[in-house]
Order: sequence, then C-alpha cells, then structure tokens
Amino acid sequence: MGIALGVLLGTVLLLWGADLLARRAAEGLVAQALQERTGTLEEPEVKVRGPLFLPQVLRGRYDEVEIAMQEVTSGPLRITSVDARLTDVYLSFHDLLRGDPDRLLVTGTEAEAFLSYDDLNRYLDMTGRPLSLEEADPGELRVTGAADLLGSTVEASADVDLGADGDTLVVEPRRFSGVPGLGGVSELLLAERFTFRVPLDPLPFAQRISDVRPTDSGVQVDVVGDWVLIGP
Repeated sequence: MGIALGVLLGTVLLLWGADLLARRAAEGLVAQALQERTGTLEEPEVKVRGPLFLPQVLRGRYDEVEIAMQEVTSGPLRITSVDARLTDVYLSFHDLLRGDPDRLLVTGTEAEAFLSYDDLNRYLDMTGRPLSLEEADPGELRVTGAADLLGSTVEASADVDLGADGDTLVVEPRRFSGVPGLGGVSELLLAERFTFRVPLDPLPFAQRISDVRPTDSGVQVDVVGDWVLIGP
C-alpha cells in the first residue's frame, strides 16, 4: 500500500510539474508574439487560465488567456495600458515545441485600453493639429486650440463628444466658446477643424470599439474582436 501511494504521489507531482512547465512555456510564447506584433518595450504579462493545462496543450487551443500590456506604441499613438481577455486561443503543439509561434488565432477578444490626456495630446501634436484635449467637468471633455478660419487664425475652445467608428476613436465638437459671432459656414468649418480621429492601430486584437468614456486623467476605451489573427 505504501509503495502504491508513493507511486501515485510521484505520478501526481510529475504531472503537476509538467503541467506547470507547459503553462509557463505557452504564456511565454504568447507574450513573445504580442511583443513582436506591438513593439512594447516591456514584455506583456500573460496568464493562461484553467485548472488543467496539458489537455489544452495537446489540442492546441487555450480556453482563456489574460493579458496586461504597458506603453503600447505604433507611430504617433501611445496607449498607456491595455488589459485584455482572449477566449479560445489557438497555438499549435508544434509551435509550442519549436518555441517560435508563427501566428495566433483568437476566437474572441475583449480589452480595456487607457489613453492618457498627455498621450492623446502628444498624438495631436505629432499629427500636426494645434489642439489640446482636457477634462472640463467630471464626465465632460474640452478641446482648445487654434484653427485657420476664412483666412485668419482663430483661438477657440469646444465641449466635445466621444464616439467610435469601427476601431477608431472619434472626437467631435458639440458647442464652441471664445469665438464671438460664430455661425453658419464659419461654425461648420471650425467644427471640421476641431474634429479628429484616433485609430487604435497599436492593438492587434481590436476590431471595433464597444464603449468609450472619459475619466479624470484620460479616456477608457473598450474594444472587442472576433476571429482575430495575430501574426508578424
């Protein structure tokens, strides 16, 4: 009986160790693929969920993967932080053994991306827009800046609304202040100058924005995706 219990305990410990090593290997490969795709300086934090991992390894499909990323950058846009939940992530057993994933296929994605006002204003500056975005009252945003209007430069501020178009954040003025006598064509032109779009290109798993809301220090954007391919 003692020998049988010892063999059973040893087998359990061996399987637990193999399960843990395989889990860490898969988490490292997913982190590597995301870092290569997004160019983050820090490797993303990746957690593969589920009580038993080896069955997921053998079938090449992972039920749930949680990801935390910092300072995701692409071109002029920098996203402060991203917290994502991926469901049904396909990573073949062959790629896991090679330690070199060619691509990841994800059935469903949900993520929260945070863009600070500093990063958004940096984006505006780098894309040639002399505008600045800031919180006005709680839950309200204001854009201030200069714009060419009918041959002259106008300084103005506007209360703005946040919206979405696919995977692009849209900021549109709702009401102007600081420009006396504004109306008609001049107001339409100024509204066009104060409208801007921010594509969430750095996110490899964002197909469309599901919600957007301002906070005291930045903008929180919820994104989702279906059948997302993450590759080089």
